[in-house]
Amino acid sequence: MSTSRNPVLRTWETSLTEHSTSVRTARRLVRDQLTSWGWGGDPVDDLVLIASELVTNAVVHACRSHGEIRLYLQEFDGDCRLEVWDPRGDLALRDPRPRRFSEGGRGIELVRRLAFDFGVIGHRDAGKRVWVRILLGPSDNIPSPES
Repeated sequence: MSTSRNPVLRTWETSLTEHSTSVRTARRLVRDQLTSWGWGGDPVDDLVLIASELVTNAVVHACRSHGEIRLYLQEFDGDCRLEVWDPRGDLALRDPRPRRFSEGGRGIELVRRLAFDFGVIGHRDAGKRVWVRILLGPSDNIPSPES
């Protein structure tokens, strides 16, 4: 007898201030939320790192005293989408070719490599959302609907 699964759409969101401590807070909140949904292993680590990079970019490049960053998670049947909203509506993402020994400039490339899919949605007067999708791999545990 086989057991059928009924996939469940899960969503979560929160707001953060444009302070450097928000990066650490974002990492903790994303990890805690994914763990509560039954996710574990590399997909969680990847999403935590991606959240860290995107929130850092929002704090450093986009907020500039506008005060707020928003995080959104949406998970459905092993497909998780993370969005980071900031008040800057342009679609430009900083992706300069970093100098060999520079400390910055590699975050968006790292996000692109870790994500299954990646993009930006911007509205001049309403800010922008940078989004990524991560999929559970065949060897990962699929979260149960009860999680």
